[in-house]
Amino acid sequence: MEKDYDIAIIGAGAAGMSAALSAAEVSKEMGHDVRIVVLERSEEADWGGNSRWTTSNFRMIDESHLYPTFEEDIMKDSEGKASREYVHRLAHEAIDTITWIRSRGVVLEARPGNWSISGFKMGPVGGGLEIITKLRTSTEKFGVSLLFNMTAYKLIQDDNGNLIGLLVRDRSGVSRRITTHATILAGGGFEGNCEMLTKYIGRDALALRTDVPATKFHMGECINMAFDIGAAPSGEFGNYHGDVVDSRSNTYRASIRAYVYGILVNNNGERFIDEGMDEISGSFEFMSRAIFKQPGHIAYVIFDQKTRSIESLGKDVKTSLPPYEARDLTELAEKIGISPAGLIRTVDEFNKTVEPGEFNPTKLDGKHTSGILPPKSNWAVEIDSPPYFCYPVEGTVQFTWGGVACDSHARVLAANGKPISGLYAAGETVGFYYHHFTPGTAVLMALTYGRIAGFEAVQSITEH
Repeated sequence: MEKDYDIAIIGAGAAGMSAALSAAEVSKEMGHDVRIVVLERSEEADWGGNSRWTTSNFRMIDESHLYPTFEEDIMKDSEGKASREYVHRLAHEAIDTITWIRSRGVVLEARPGNWSISGFKMGPVGGGLEIITKLRTSTEKFGVSLLFNMTAYKLIQDDNGNLIGLLVRDRSGVSRRITTHATILAGGGFEGNCEMLTKYIGRDALALRTDVPATKFHMGECINMAFDIGAAPSGEFGNYHGDVVDSRSNTYRASIRAYVYGILVNNNGERFIDEGMDEISGSFEFMSRAIFKQPGHIAYVIFDQKTRSIESLGKDVKTSLPPYEARDLTELAEKIGISPAGLIRTVDEFNKTVEPGEFNPTKLDGKHTSGILPPKSNWAVEIDSPPYFCYPVEGTVQFTWGGVACDSHARVLAANGKPISGLYAAGETVGFYYHHFTPGTAVLMALTYGRIAGFEAVQSITEH
């Protein structure tokens, strides 16, 4: 069975729905009848990918202003490896994108946080699900088709390398050919693909805990399809964004981010990372990956009773399960199944190296250890007030960083640096991050470049 469309969009998350609405609006403004289809591999009840589940923080100080160092932060975090042109256009057009989604009914709220200058960020009331729902409602008014249970698996080019269609499979496994003049890849990363995770992350990647129910749909097809026709790679393939969660919990994002106020130990009772290296927003992905490298891919956050007086503790501990609690460290170690001698030795050594200073949980307080490895750079307080309590934690994978290379027009680039005719990409399918994730940028990037991709796709097909 074959079906003709002008634009096919793979994926119905923030990037895909932004691309669909943008394309529909532009085509109407230009007076063209452009047939648009969005292909979503999930059931309708699960549609939207990671966007469905994210709280969706925006690196903004208010509805009209990005974080003052937005562009510089991304370049610094990537150690200069991100495309300056790509980042610059994102920074230049992000506020217009915010205005655009607000005009479609998305309401923003201030979210006081701990980013280093203003301490504020913004986000949509209702999270990412609210964004994609509002965008979907708008696209359907334009007659855009949204097809579920459709998995794209192959791009089709003509003899001159022009993209002319793709192959998809429906829920019954039947293959269909879709003829199209432009395709936008917006199907996420490869965090749900064990083969790709093992290839790029390592042999133990199978043990990575997935972060949200949508992970299973992110199989990397968009990336592999593009590579099959010569697309260039971009982003750090051996890295990913993750979180720290209660290892006992089966619920969505039972995060334990209060590790900054205690110490993290492994099964041997040993510390293995600077728990106070940065604010929570700038450190939890490092903690996630460091925990995954420990024996059994697990660690334990150790606190004493002084921690309970911290006002923010509740928002930094999202699990519904109570901590393990004990009168002394030996009993605590036995309850959680780690080395009592190792834990006692670690706590004693840590306590002896804590320097005097004022503890302040609301900022980087500089209260540190001295003469111990690893150090603790902030919030270093002796663990000496029983009863002690502990949460077992593991690291998750939220999304992968490696993907296809794109220019600032959202065009997928070939290995020679030239655009592949008719092929665009946005969101996590694009390889964007290196070394350190910049908080509050992922959904903004997906929305902004999805919007750009939709506009560019319409422009390309109406010019020919």
